[in-house]
Amino acid sequence: MKKNEWRYAFKSGFQGLRRHPLLSIASITTLALMLFLMSTFSALSMNANHLSKVASQQPPIEITMQVSATNEEIVNLAEFLQGHEFVEDIQVNTPQDNFEQFKQEMGKEELWKDFDYHLYIPYTFSIRLTEPSYGSTFSGEVREYPGVKEVLMESELMTMLDSVKGWTRRVGVIMFAILAVTASVVMANTVRIAALSRSREIHIMKYVGSTKAFIRTPFIIEGVVIGLTGALVASVTAILIYGRIVARLNPASIVFDESQFMLLPANQMAASVLLINLVTGIALTMIVSAISVRKYAKV
Repeated sequence: MKKNEWRYAFKSGFQGLRRHPLLSIASITTLALMLFLMSTFSALSMNANHLSKVASQQPPIEITMQVSATNEEIVNLAEFLQGHEFVEDIQVNTPQDNFEQFKQEMGKEELWKDFDYHLYIPYTFSIRLTEPSYGSTFSGEVREYPGVKEVLMESELMTMLDSVKGWTRRVGVIMFAILAVTASVVMANTVRIAALSRSREIHIMKYVGSTKAFIRTPFIIEGVVIGLTGALVASVTAILIYGRIVARLNPASIVFDESQFMLLPANQMAASVLLINLVTGIALTMIVSAISVRKYAKV
């Protein structure tokens, strides 16, 4: 197509959006909702992948005592762990140690000034085994000791994170398919109505020998504008909401560290979300527009 033909195509495409503003808004809203949900599941999946990597670098077994555990119960478990043949490394964290770490991660120490950590924070043990395959048996042995509240193994945490990734992937695919069909139907109706409203113009173009590409291009441009707008709306909304969630859950006083259990920062997530939404939104609307206007553009 020549330069003036492209100019005409862009002008006609934008005019088509103005002819049917309600349908255009409906198409953009439906597409934006689909892409927003897709962004949500993408963020969940990316964070689950990140936390899985962090978990793989942590001590494989974390033992949490009950807050009410007596000194005798704590000492008995410590002696058992120190004398165990498969325990390679052991780290004991007192309630004060855990409280100080908690304050450091959460920030704003003044909020915890009068907090009595003895009533809420227990002793914990971080364990590494010389024989990882012995983990299940070791976990059972530890749970028999009085005062033990929980034994969290890396494998259990990894399994939980894998289930989260699998769940978000399956639900995301289902929701994407449903909303993609809905957005496609709304988009197809928008293009068909635009084509019908310009049927006389299309017939004249056919009569004077216009090509299929020349007739179809304005409708494809109209679809691309809808896809671009919907992608931008979904991306901005998703990134703003995700940024607020990160600000609440990640410690405000600590710079993001890939080795810590922290959500991915919003600026790192923004590029991925924007790219996915733009590619998906524009590709979907281009394909639907091209297919919907095909029979009207037959020369």
